[in-house]
Amino acid sequence: MKSLINNSYVGTLIGLIVPVLTIFIAYWLKASHEISIHQFVDGVQYLQIYVKMITVSVYFSNVVSFFLFIKLDWLKAARGVLLATIIYTFVILFFVGA
Repeated sequence: MKSLINNSYVGTLIGLIVPVLTIFIAYWLKASHEISIHQFVDGVQYLQIYVKMITVSVYFSNVVSFFLFIKLDWLKAARGVLLATIIYTFVILFFVGA
């Protein structure tokens, strides 16, 4: 039986959502007991590290997703994760260039 996840659209969706979840998990594990989410976001903006944080989150989480899909032989989903990474790359380049 074919997997419903082995789809380029689902892979792209996973590739777009997982980096955001990674940032929230990192906040929850490290800073949630000390500062609120609003203070966290304000600190990220004040220190101007949002591009770096998003970049690290995108590449680490999507590399894990990509290789997991390759290992499971879900090549279409892996292709979608790669597309999401490319989309994030262009968005990051747009923000850095602005």
